[in-house]
Amino acid sequence: MWEKARNMIQEKKYLFVAVDVESYERDHSCLLEVGWSMYDSKNDLIMDRHFCVTDYKHLRNGQFVPDMKDRFTFGTTVWENQKTIKDEFTKDLESQKGNVVLVGHDIKTDVKYLESMGVDVSSVIERFDTADMNAARVGKPNERINLGRLLDELDIENYSLHNAGNDAHYTLRLFLELCKLPPAPPKEPITSQPVSDDDWI
Repeated sequence: MWEKARNMIQEKKYLFVAVDVESYERDHSCLLEVGWSMYDSKNDLIMDRHFCVTDYKHLRNGQFVPDMKDRFTFGTTVWENQKTIKDEFTKDLESQKGNVVLVGHDIKTDVKYLESMGVDVSSVIERFDTADMNAARVGKPNERINLGRLLDELDIENYSLHNAGNDAHYTLRLFLELCKLPPAPPKEPITSQPVSDDDWI
């Protein structure tokens, strides 16, 4: 997965779309925010979008999940109903149909949310999960690190996570950084040493 992502970046013909969806902490069927960050590898351009859902404007997180709805730092937040947000996201997916790659951190959850909105992601030619990519890079397939910790570990400066637009942007940044990094060196195997009688004293 990690090597495939690197190769696709180097081909410079794909649109990479990192997405994040924030749901209500007390009812995950209520979607509060949708953010996506697009990297046009052909033209080396990034564009960020952040939408808040008017259907659930009265709901806010803050008890179990930080409320960062108003802290988007890469543009202007747009308030729209869920159908309009779905249409806007679909329009961007179809802008380069046949060359769109979806990126996420724990992407299965975000895809599930998108599908609940009525988004059809079948035209996406590949999906990459940055948590899985990092696990492959370090040779620990079962290791999954949350977005904030992984950004810190790789020295990627970040602010106001748990805002869907910011999370999408930083997930894209993380994806691009992972594609640049060499694989982590394998750990040296532990070799047994002969034990002398003195070692038991």
